[in-house]
Amino acid sequence: MHNTSVRIWSSRAWPGAMVAAAQGGLLTKLSSCQGVGADRTISVLVSSDNVRQLMDSTRPGFIQSRVRCAGPAPTMQFHGRCDDATIRRALQCERPDFSKGLSDLLPYAKPMMGPLVFDCHKAQDVLVLGLGGGTMPSFLETKCPGSHVLAVDNNENVLKVARNYFGFQGEAMIDDIHSALSKLSRLDKSFDAIVTDVGHNIRLNQEDLHNVVHLLKPNGVLMENLSTPSFAEEQVALFKDFLGDVSEEVSGQNHILLGRSSPSRLVKL
Repeated sequence: MHNTSVRIWSSRAWPGAMVAAAQGGLLTKLSSCQGVGADRTISVLVSSDNVRQLMDSTRPGFIQSRVRCAGPAPTMQFHGRCDDATIRRALQCERPDFSKGLSDLLPYAKPMMGPLVFDCHKAQDVLVLGLGGGTMPSFLETKCPGSHVLAVDNNENVLKVARNYFGFQGEAMIDDIHSALSKLSRLDKSFDAIVTDVGHNIRLNQEDLHNVVHLLKPNGVLMENLSTPSFAEEQVALFKDFLGDVSEEVSGQNHILLGRSSPSRLVKL
């Protein structure tokens, strides 16, 4: 393998434009990689305190996932492709570090993880739709020993990046979220919670909610993160057609919807 795509920078040579692109001021001294195979949309930034952010190059400044990795950050700055073996070894994440609890998560993830962590006294089965860097599945399995989390994503390259750069070690299913809900429902699976965090203008539809009702255990919870605020009103109404105790919380541009399975509710198709 030729490593001509790998660049090693000193801190003085770090280009300011790349720092500005991180937005939010967290990452001030970075290593980075972009691209897996033909997929150039995947980008990873690594800070001087070993915090990693998963970015989508089609949405500048949009942070998909963030996690702090255990151990020291790379001592030198590396830049290249995410599928380059040298970059992968240099920026490997041994395991996520959640010692700071919810404070290390992105703001919108805190109201989603809070109710699940509150129930950590019992083992939970959780389905997470949308993997990103695997932060939420990793957080739940770390904070709730004995719980099992199945993550679903339609992009195998995202899974590779999550395992290599974000320390994700959990179970994952490569599939479209709509197809995955249908397949899991037919397999007679059941979950204490289903968490949807996809973005890209993708949201649960009526058929999905029908499958969710079959998948949730009694008093199970569905949470959906909407990064497109204009979807919120219609999606709240859809939740109320299928679920009880529906609520909405706003975190910046994100609308987080929550509903619980209600055996007495008439499901309308």
